[in-house]
Amino acid sequence: MKLQEYINEMKPDFHRLYGEKYQFQPAQTEAHMDLTLNACTQYLQKLAMSGKVSELQQLATGGGSALAASSYYQELITTCTQSYYGLNWEQTKKEELAKEILAFILDGLKFRYQSGGYAQNTQGMMQFLGLDTGILGKMGGMFGRFFK
Repeated sequence: MKLQEYINEMKPDFHRLYGEKYQFQPAQTEAHMDLTLNACTQYLQKLAMSGKVSELQQLATGGGSALAASSYYQELITTCTQSYYGLNWEQTKKEELAKEILAFILDGLKFRYQSGGYAQNTQGMMQFLGLDTGILGKMGGMFGRFFK
């Protein structure tokens, strides 16, 4: 999937913008972006498995403001900060890092999607993610709701 490629390409930019603020070396920046992304992915998969698809749709399509307004936002941030096992920071500083990483990744993906000229439909999303568009029928239009 191209998603990981996109995020890997963003890591140097995040470090350039925030590395000094958090006193990270480039490898530390990369590690914390990976930890955040993995924790976020696991949390979102948990939501999906518990049948909260409409909540996921709102998170995915509503942008940063919808994410922050979501009742699941604090749980997501907590999940991310719990993955920062190597940091002996106060919880509030860990939360600040998680919020900045998530916002940076979401903004970066949104920019790539829009600047890539992908169609605002399921096929465009599949192309953006690097998935075979032939599996669209098998997925039963799962992504179709994201473009209404």
